[in-house]
Amino acid sequence: MPTLQQIKNALKIEYDTDDAELLRLRDAVMAFIYNETGVNCSPKQFTQYCDYWVKTRFDEYPFIEVKSVKYYNSLGTLTTMPTTDWFLDKSKAPNSYYINFSEYPDLKDNTQVEITYTAGFADLPKDLAQVIIALVGSFYNNPEAISPISLSVVPISAKFIMDGWRTRSVLE
Repeated sequence: MPTLQQIKNALKIEYDTDDAELLRLRDAVMAFIYNETGVNCSPKQFTQYCDYWVKTRFDEYPFIEVKSVKYYNSLGTLTTMPTTDWFLDKSKAPNSYYINFSEYPDLKDNTQVEITYTAGFADLPKDLAQVIIALVGSFYNNPEAISPISLSVVPISAKFIMDGWRTRSVLE
């Protein structure tokens, strides 16, 4: 994600008094991008639950790695499934990754399979970094998204870039 210094350089801000506000806006813009596109701008850990052993699409994009698959066995013991008992289906990559299982152990009644994984960009693409900087600048200079001269909500270039990422992050 763009650093505070990168944002300040791009917006030609030389003072430090608004640093906290710029960081707040950066975080808000990253949440906005996620809400608009389904794209995680930075890596985060997520957990999905399944009622039974079934091929499962990871909900978050972009997928990075599986951390663990846990379940309560028929005796009620929390068990971590060995990595040899599950595999990634990358046939729809890079937009969709699935986890599938080669073993189907018995589950304790009324429990779920818990899949913990990481998703998000470790290295943010340059176009998304530009969207973050552009929107931070827009919101910083015009916090109400309305000015007496013109009405603008989102810079059009940012909208076009986000539309492209929205398409990449949806189900195929």
